[in-house]
Amino acid sequence: MNIGINLVFEDAVSGFLMTKILAEFGDKFYVGTSYSEGGFGYIRSNISGFNQAAVVTPFFVLTDLDRYECPQFLREEWLTVPAKPNLIFRVAVREVEAWILADAEGLSEFIGVNKVNFPSNPDVEIDPKVTLINLVKRSRNRRIKDDIVPKNEYAKIGPNYNERLMTFIGEKWDISRAISRSQSLKRAYDCLDRFNYIAP
Repeated sequence: MNIGINLVFEDAVSGFLMTKILAEFGDKFYVGTSYSEGGFGYIRSNISGFNQAAVVTPFFVLTDLDRYECPQFLREEWLTVPAKPNLIFRVAVREVEAWILADAEGLSEFIGVNKVNFPSNPDVEIDPKVTLINLVKRSRNRRIKDDIVPKNEYAKIGPNYNERLMTFIGEKWDISRAISRSQSLKRAYDCLDRFNYIAP
């Protein structure tokens, strides 16, 4: 089985993590086209089109929960018609950084901060990105801190935030550890595990 699947995501870190997750399934999937042109708003504006296109080609769409109370509310507001069988539409609770934080052992080793400081359930963090940055502030690794921590009050992330997190994902992040701490990640993994392409 080798299913071509298009990816839709908000940012580079999300896309890289999605590719890493798909690789966990061996040769079940290969990545076709990637769509990432404007974050949250871009996905919301185009989800109906991706859903329709999924009649023919599988799509794996990942967005952050953002201000919504729960993933179901987001899906109901964004999708005005039922999802096509080939649309895998998943929501990271509350944002993809929660899935990164969920591998506490790996990230602890990568940034050099004891895992006792990590949240036991990153899905309930109000702002996982801020939680991650605050953990990195504890690190003694100056290069990692310089890359990830914002330089001033006007910046939300450090100058090499994406690159450094993608290095972690590629080299250290372990989904088998992460799914034990993030239910939204586990649901996404299980959905991909069950997925079978339905031809039009």
